Amino acid sequence: MSDYDQASGLRRLFGKPTVTLAVAAREADVIDAYSLIKRLALEDGSGCFRIAITHARTADEAQAVFDNLRLVAHEYLGVRLEYAGMSAPPPECDGAAIQHRSARMGMA
Repeated sequence: MSDYDQASGLRRLFGKPTVTLAVAAREADVIDAYSLIKRLALEDGSGCFRIAITHARTADEAQAVFDNLRLVAHEYLGVRLEYAGMSAPPPECDGAAIQHRSARMGMA
């Protein structure tokens, strides 16, 4: 059995990996995150995303940003977003960033 066949079998067994996004609580970054979610949903068939909100002034603001993004993504893309909480922005990140685990690409 080739490596491709094994990887394909594992993806069928375990499903698509969850995509985790860090999204800044700024209008342009939320729009960029939605565009990225849309592209991944259409191109990769990803249907579940974990969202961490950064740059929010309060936990309530972070929750509101997530709730709005979740509503729009579910209504227009049919994807599920899970709240990963509010976090401080990574030092190297100034906007929407992605950490995408993909067995197909050999990344962990």
